[in-house]
Amino acid sequence: MCVTPAAHAQKKPVSSLCTRDNALDTAKQQILITRTFDNPVHRITVLLRAADLLWPYDQEKSLAAFMEAFDLAVQNFKEKGDQTERASSSRLSAVIQLPDQRFTVISALAKRDPARARKLAERMLQDDARDVADKSATDDQSKRLTADKLLRMAFDLVPTDPATAINFARQSFRYPATLQLPIFFYQLARFNQPLADQFYVDALNAYGAAPMDQFLYLSAYPFANTREAGEMPGYTFYAVPDGFKPNRALQRQFVQALLARCEAAMELPVQEAPAYRYSDHAQMWLALMRLEKQVQSELPDLADAVARSRDKLFALLTPNAQRGVNRVITNDSTPKKSFDEQVEAAEKLTDVAQRDQSLTFAVTGSSKDEPVDKVLSVIDKISESGIRDSLLNWFYYFRTQELIKNKNLVEARKFASKVNELDQRAYLFTRIAEESLKAGDDQTETREMLNEVANTIIKGPKTIVAARALLALAHLYAKVDMNRGVEELGNAVRTINAIESPDFSRQFVMMKIEGKGFGSYASYSTPGFNPENAFREMGKLDFDGSLAQATNFTDKSLRALTTLAVIEPCFATIRAPKTVKP
Repeated sequence: MCVTPAAHAQKKPVSSLCTRDNALDTAKQQILITRTFDNPVHRITVLLRAADLLWPYDQEKSLAAFMEAFDLAVQNFKEKGDQTERASSSRLSAVIQLPDQRFTVISALAKRDPARARKLAERMLQDDARDVADKSATDDQSKRLTADKLLRMAFDLVPTDPATAINFARQSFRYPATLQLPIFFYQLARFNQPLADQFYVDALNAYGAAPMDQFLYLSAYPFANTREAGEMPGYTFYAVPDGFKPNRALQRQFVQALLARCEAAMELPVQEAPAYRYSDHAQMWLALMRLEKQVQSELPDLADAVARSRDKLFALLTPNAQRGVNRVITNDSTPKKSFDEQVEAAEKLTDVAQRDQSLTFAVTGSSKDEPVDKVLSVIDKISESGIRDSLLNWFYYFRTQELIKNKNLVEARKFASKVNELDQRAYLFTRIAEESLKAGDDQTETREMLNEVANTIIKGPKTIVAARALLALAHLYAKVDMNRGVEELGNAVRTINAIESPDFSRQFVMMKIEGKGFGSYASYSTPGFNPENAFREMGKLDFDGSLAQATNFTDKSLRALTTLAVIEPCFATIRAPKTVKP
């Protein structure tokens, strides 16, 4: 007989220490403890967590913590400015933008006090405007970054507070438009399309006269397109929400605005574009070309005007510019090479490094439907062993993720066992075990898998990925064996203590494949368990034991955050529970 996970779960009696008064005192203590931290970002993180927990019970203390965090964030930005880091030491590696802590604080405060958060943001933006007044060389880039930060903050607020999200997004209108704007459109539409449509009209009014490198960021949303109609300074493929319905009125407004801009541009000389960019005239032509079929289908009364403007604009372009835009359109219509065609083209290259690069890109871009044996045979053709090993790990990792997603857990386990990086393998096994428990699979097999995870982690390196796997392992074990769960929680703490500067703030890890003259990078998601949510869940089962484990962290911020996580449920407990005599 199969026993469900719930039947094995062991929950200790509620601790007498788990009361609201004790929780309030503990949260206030953590605020004081932050003043001993050396790292301002760690200090801000704990202050925000404590402030958020205190808000319903002591707004004065909570607000003081929020403002202390903001002052620290302002000082940190003044000293260090916008910060980035690379995914690896390679000059080809991906550059990651680190969070601006000022926006982190404002975003947290906005969930509790939107009006105060807006005032704080306004004051900050005014201060920034004064600071960059004498920095004309970097002013544009600084403004784009500010727009991105505002829109990312707005993006995060959409699910819980669309009105506040729109207020912050609207503040971005004073800055150049970036690709974060259409990302926000679609995020808002995911929850409330009429609201998103209205916000789009506001954005069209704000950027109606902006250069085409900004204006055309408005070209995707009305047509439910995944890309802009122009060649933008930065681009991505947008995720159009399920059930999204293109708004014919917005399509008309955008196309009419574009045609008006075209008419005005024809009266002006064609400006020279910076290197690797396109003039406004060229961008307009590209936009008209790319939208032509949709205009013919959705707005047939504007089709002739689009065709006339397109032809007139093309005649104004220099021969070089004409060749350039024609190449873009030709590339648009060129069918993407199949996996077999990419491999065939790569094998014809005589330069070994270029051949390895092309084969690598064929594999990393391959469909999940490509037969496994075929992909493995291509990986085997790569001459450099370092690239080959990294690519094998890449392939097995992402193919396992797909199998887990499709609930094919038997095959997922086979593929996960072939992932060479032991911490990544362990993480995958915890995902498989978690899905097995949800499905109520045979507990004996699940226990075997959990034991395999534990053995894999012992052999592997001590990394953030390994730590996440151990935290997940502790929680999964607790569902079937509480004592083993607490034991693994202790192992997780010891592993984290062995990591230099452990950072769980990101829910992803960069995977890299680097060869001679090229690099391929992808972020793989590691959602779920970090110290906070692991201790929160374990604390519900064993409050005293989890609280004791939290004190074993050597990192002060992790000690504070996990303590706050364990006590969080206690805020709902007004007085100490009665002890039951045996």
